[in-house]
Amino acid sequence: MSKALDGVKVLELTHVISGPFCGMLLGDLGAEVIKVERPGTGEFYREEALKNEHGISIVFPTYNRNKKGVTLDYKNEQGKDMLLELVKWCDILIENLRPGLLKKMGLGYEDLKKVNPRLIMVSISGFGQTGPYAMKPAYDMIISAISGFMSVNGPEGQPTKTGPAVSDFLSGLYGAFSVLAALRHYEHTGEGQYIDVSMMDCSISILDAFFAQSHFTGMEPQGMGNRRANYAPVNAFKVKEGSVYIAASLQKHWEALARLMEREDLLDNPQYAATKERKKNEESLEDIVGMWTQNYTSSQLIEMLEKNGIPCAPIQTINQVRNDPHVKERNSIMEFSDPKLGKYPLPKLAPRFSTLEIKTERAPLLGEHCFEVFGRILGYSKNELEQLKKKNII
Repeated sequence: MSKALDGVKVLELTHVISGPFCGMLLGDLGAEVIKVERPGTGEFYREEALKNEHGISIVFPTYNRNKKGVTLDYKNEQGKDMLLELVKWCDILIENLRPGLLKKMGLGYEDLKKVNPRLIMVSISGFGQTGPYAMKPAYDMIISAISGFMSVNGPEGQPTKTGPAVSDFLSGLYGAFSVLAALRHYEHTGEGQYIDVSMMDCSISILDAFFAQSHFTGMEPQGMGNRRANYAPVNAFKVKEGSVYIAASLQKHWEALARLMEREDLLDNPQYAATKERKKNEESLEDIVGMWTQNYTSSQLIEMLEKNGIPCAPIQTINQVRNDPHVKERNSIMEFSDPKLGKYPLPKLAPRFSTLEIKTERAPLLGEHCFEVFGRILGYSKNELEQLKKKNII
């Protein structure tokens, strides 16, 4: 089996989630990815993230599989020269440092394309490289708030952030997606490319049809909690242990649910007979459904609902997802052996390819591949690298 990006060379100057996730996706597809970190401490998620009892980050490996890890102080002149040699070697450079920082160091795109005219460079940041917000600090929560994402998430009147850092992962996905387009463009034209990815733009891009809705109706979209606009009963309902999500969106689903509850009388009740009326009276309707669901376990309720063609699902915890038979059969959660952490579970690349091979190598230890990478690619001897290590350049 072949790898889709076999032979593609990627250099990473990244930290936290968005940039590392972008590089990891390319690594999954077979690219050779070299991640550059600070000597001694490494990137932020090695140093500051949640750690085990031995002080080892339990977060870093999730976003950094399928990479080779080197350390390099490119603020140092010799370190900068070494970085420029790696830029000559690579096809793609990914960075998610503060906007303008690399340019200030003489390592901006205009500088680097003189060294490597074919270079595809991806810069991921909170607000992009231009605009009045470009220099503002950005975390996922900040982007969620300012992009409008938070306003349509959570219960009405209670803007709520998401569990995962959506804007970080989205910008990583868009970064990887953009690289593939730029690679294709390079094949046709020989031209390199600079790609500016903004976490705010990425979040705005998945805000459904909310902008059109607001424009044509004059109404601001609001958070609905676990409900759905225009349909009821659609919500999470308590069972004997935990909760089950029921989505009786269509008329046929509602009719099946009413019969299953042995409440055919509701079908003739003007408050619940039609979709619009059910939505208008959804609180009282949810009370009726909730009183019924609490008599059953999750598995009992799911079995009954599915037999009657009513869309539903148990609301699972992370550990339940990990042990879900469907997840296990599709190998959605992979594991590798980490020298410092032991068995390490993490989500697998989502798409399944018919013939392409997906790489599944663990994340690198700090500076693990310095001697291999700087020796093979830059031609340094072991003795020279030992001296650079003593000077804390690598």
